[in-house]
Amino acid sequence: MKKAILCEFRQESNSFNPVITGREIFAMNNIVGGEAFMEKILREPSAIHGMLNEMQQAGYEAIPAYSMEAQSGGPVDQKVVQEFLDNTLPVLRANLPVDCVLLSLHGATQATECEDVCGLILSEVRAVVGEETVIAASCDMHANCTDLMLEKANFICGYLTYPHMDYYEVGCRAARLALRRLQGEAVTIAAVRVPMIVPASGYTTLQGSFKNFVDDATALIDDGTLLDFSVFQMQPWLDVSVGGTTVIAVAETAEAAREVSDRFAQRLFDLKEEFRSELTSIDEIIDIAEKNKSEKPVILVDSADSTNAGATGDSAAVVARLQARNSQLKASIYVNDAPAVEKAFAAGVGGELTVQVGCTLDSKYSVPAVVNAKVKALFEDGTFMRQGPAGKGMTHNIGRAAVLEAGNISILVCYNTAGNGDPQLFRAFGIEPLEQQLVVVKACTSYRAAYEPLSDQIYVANTPGAACADLSRLEYANVSKDYYPFRTEWESSPLRPIFCKGAQ
Repeated sequence: MKKAILCEFRQESNSFNPVITGREIFAMNNIVGGEAFMEKILREPSAIHGMLNEMQQAGYEAIPAYSMEAQSGGPVDQKVVQEFLDNTLPVLRANLPVDCVLLSLHGATQATECEDVCGLILSEVRAVVGEETVIAASCDMHANCTDLMLEKANFICGYLTYPHMDYYEVGCRAARLALRRLQGEAVTIAAVRVPMIVPASGYTTLQGSFKNFVDDATALIDDGTLLDFSVFQMQPWLDVSVGGTTVIAVAETAEAAREVSDRFAQRLFDLKEEFRSELTSIDEIIDIAEKNKSEKPVILVDSADSTNAGATGDSAAVVARLQARNSQLKASIYVNDAPAVEKAFAAGVGGELTVQVGCTLDSKYSVPAVVNAKVKALFEDGTFMRQGPAGKGMTHNIGRAAVLEAGNISILVCYNTAGNGDPQLFRAFGIEPLEQQLVVVKACTSYRAAYEPLSDQIYVANTPGAACADLSRLEYANVSKDYYPFRTEWESSPLRPIFCKGAQ
């Protein structure tokens, strides 16, 4: 029987997060191989699930190798990357010759000894299986799709929704392109590098110019001009020497692929000024919430401290401002703070304590707050399931957790927040967002699908953090200064076609 190997390594790195992502963080999300990996695949509507179904329907034996996933965070411990390779490559060798290898990657993964982890993984896989094997990968829209990745993989497909709601579909797309290649059908890939990085809070596929951009590209798939299209707006907090935004077009002919990739890359570059986030101060948002007469909460988006974007999630800047103003707003927030969790467990439910919340991980960007609080609830198991629509059905584990009540402020403290844009992160631990006057959401755009139906007053706050929207506040050392927003004028087009080849 024809064979396809399935692999998964996913983590989005933020170079400004000082906390190395070690094996224990991956273990919170599952480290599995073989049959346990297959069981994991079947539980969730993920990219690797889409790959599995497409290959099985085409008559291939789908063999699960190894899976490692972690929440976005600081660079990955190199030993974790090596563990993945040590458990994946032997499966490949044991099944040679292999027709196809399908990988679910993030695409913006940095390790302590490697800037381009996904390029490394694809290189190692290619070295084992040879040039005749088809390699296809799915990546996040915020992947840093490097030249090395494009060289080693036959196909790379990215999400076309932001907030991401097409996890399963992107896996199907990657597998279908692989099957097309395996069946000997014509297919050509063209890619163009766009020299810019833009904050993830500045665009969405739900509305505006970026939605129109993606809609127009997908229309070309619908009318048969293209076979596939991806746009990778590189994780802007990935400070690496090789990077940038990438547009990829896949068509039957090189002419069609080149024309679309060139045209849409220029169009994306022309939109760069529209990707700036409109920021509002914490105090201004508190003022709005205090004057709010509607029954809906005001949403304060602390995107700068979003763990979805790799920040530490341990800033209590909003709590500090509420306290300084002696505000009586009924508010809720979540904060990564393992020491506060353990102090809450020591006090017990109903116990009272004075504790510093926040600033236990990132002393450079995070802001702490000292609170007098009562322990409302304790949770040994921090597992919850997202309600969606983005990521509906996916499970997360935030570790041991506690809900502290500091006056009118409900603070969920935990080990590692995840699923930040889903209200279930509050609801699963006894906090109902609709009963609040002010809800602090630490996400860039993932919150939009779930929170916009709950409130028409949503403001992105000008907060400090490793994922702040104002990129000028961060000290980039490696990203090219010829990239926007560091450079704003060019005498000629800085766009660079980096790839065009037939994959047959």
